[in-house]
Amino acid sequence: MEQLISILKDLTQIVAPSGYEKGVAEYIKERASPYVTKITIDRLGNIICQVNSKQKGPKIAISAHMDEIGFFVRKIEENGLLRVVRLGGIEEKSLPGKEVIVINKKGEKIQGVFGIKAHHLATPKERETVARIEEIYVDIGAESRKEVYKWGIEVGCPMVFNRTFFQQGNRIFANSIDNRGGCAVLLRVLAEIRNQDLPCEVYLIGSVQEEFSLRGILPAVRTLGPDLLICLDIAPACDTPDLAGYSDVKLGCGPAINLYSFHGRGTLAGLIPAKTVVDLITQIAEDQNISLQRNVFFGGLTDASFAQLELKGMLAVDLGFPTRYAHSPVEVCDYRDLEHLTLLLVFLLNNLDSETFHKL
Repeated sequence: MEQLISILKDLTQIVAPSGYEKGVAEYIKERASPYVTKITIDRLGNIICQVNSKQKGPKIAISAHMDEIGFFVRKIEENGLLRVVRLGGIEEKSLPGKEVIVINKKGEKIQGVFGIKAHHLATPKERETVARIEEIYVDIGAESRKEVYKWGIEVGCPMVFNRTFFQQGNRIFANSIDNRGGCAVLLRVLAEIRNQDLPCEVYLIGSVQEEFSLRGILPAVRTLGPDLLICLDIAPACDTPDLAGYSDVKLGCGPAINLYSFHGRGTLAGLIPAKTVVDLITQIAEDQNISLQRNVFFGGLTDASFAQLELKGMLAVDLGFPTRYAHSPVEVCDYRDLEHLTLLLVFLLNNLDSETFHKL
């Protein structure tokens, strides 16, 4: 448990919005290098770790995206305030007063805050409405546009929420748990299987630009051509008053398997996993006394949504860990769910021999 929490803390402190995942890839490479056969990083930035070589067994890929949500600077006001656009799905209501980090053109980190009108001067209507992203701004302390340029900040510089990490009981509070939690599980799985003689060929993928377009993983999938893709990502926890009754997914009650995901805004996409794959994972969880929550993820997508359509098509499944306050400045997960997800994957890999896979 302590190792998993330490890894998750390290990962959430790395600033890595979509297109800037290098820091997370380097961390994964450093931690994975002693235990894998080969590591490659493609031109887009996906990191692929070949765990073993089992030519007669099925080829299994487990992925987790390395990027996080954030913003890009779209305009610099004459007085030094920054206007931004969103990178990924972010609710405007969560922004006023929140601290952020701007990455300048040298890669340096400059802190700032989303401005908010003083309560004393806000009208009753303003107190009841949410300002649109086009209306709000970020204050980094600069007094002019010229000073912003002097600090190396230009239009197009990325921005993320300020780094946060603390633990209360079994719960972890941090930025970018989506999806550094999945990356932490990848590394924990590697630690567990490094000395095992697995019946399948295993690859771990840290993917890029999931929050941007969901398609950053495609070059890695085309290179590997896996028989089965297991995508690790969050499952929205609905154990808070505002989501009570929407679903039964709760923190601390085990990992989740997505039976259906769909996003109807923008581009139509999603994943309906093969029943045979779902049945296998469900049976393994039952045999190992691992609580597995069933989830329907309407309004959300993962790397598997488009990856499943590559090459001749492939089997794919989403396994998640319950997370509260997804895509907000501070998300919450339960480290026991991450640990149980790790164990489920280890047992699954030990049961995916050729005979079993051909029945899927």
